[in-house]
Amino acid sequence: MDRKIIIDCDPGNDDAMAILMALSYNDIDIIAISCVEGNTVVKQCGINALRVLQAADRMDIPVFVGCDSPLLGERKSSSPYHGHDGLGNVPDPSAPDESFIQQEHAITALIRLSKQYQDDVHLVAIGPLTNVAMAIRMDSKFGTRFKSCNIMGGNYQGVGNVTPCGEFNFYFDPEAAYVVLNQLKCPITIVPWETCVQHAISFETHTKHRSFNTKKAKLMKAVDKHSVDHVLAKGHNNFIPADEALMACFLNSDVIKNSIHMYATVETKGEYTSGQMVIDWRKHLNKQANVTIVTDLDQTLYEQTMENALK
Repeated sequence: MDRKIIIDCDPGNDDAMAILMALSYNDIDIIAISCVEGNTVVKQCGINALRVLQAADRMDIPVFVGCDSPLLGERKSSSPYHGHDGLGNVPDPSAPDESFIQQEHAITALIRLSKQYQDDVHLVAIGPLTNVAMAIRMDSKFGTRFKSCNIMGGNYQGVGNVTPCGEFNFYFDPEAAYVVLNQLKCPITIVPWETCVQHAISFETHTKHRSFNTKKAKLMKAVDKHSVDHVLAKGHNNFIPADEALMACFLNSDVIKNSIHMYATVETKGEYTSGQMVIDWRKHLNKQANVTIVTDLDQTLYEQTMENALK
């Protein structure tokens, strides 16, 4: 049977690649893509999602636009990593315009679809968690209807990528991440930042994956150039996929080599630690485990999943 999923995202090059990975699996049925402010402004995220779907000849999948600011309204700057438009500042005159975005707000769409496909749909969240938290606030039973929720975000060793202790998706809206981890009420799997770093790929592998003569590979090669140049300028010797790691784990559980089942929450008030995922390693809080955190991947299967998406 097909696995039905909703992808909540903020495209973003890595979101784009993760969507293409999901589209490459015959047993995956993407019933909707919902977009949230993050890597760029939310309407541009919607247009970016449409660009990806166009490259994959899947414009039949509806795209919804949701929250344009964090729960508490405190806007934070997007990372320069993806470019100001989220897709490497690569214009595409043939890209679908915003008229292809669904008129229904993403929050009401998420709640409606969770009811329509109750107990038969998975949520894959690869952007800030504002949309998901707002859906929980509007409908307290929202999270109980999903078979699982799969999140790229947070950290389990206190290592950040935009602040010393903050991973971007959780740092962008810490309150939303707090609400989701503590109130979603369905099985949650998280691929944190440190796991992504541990499973970086070589630039040779990155180039190989984008060498195919397909619209998908050509799109990713073009939009990734800005990010590659960005990390090369900083002296890094490899490329770190992020949302791709989470999507690979969801698509093929054999990609997961090791994981831990723990209670985790999110710091919302720290001067230096806002957005940090806090793991109750020694059970001081006396709370039941609420998340499964993926700590190690099968590198070969992981890279094969990314490569197959662009063939």
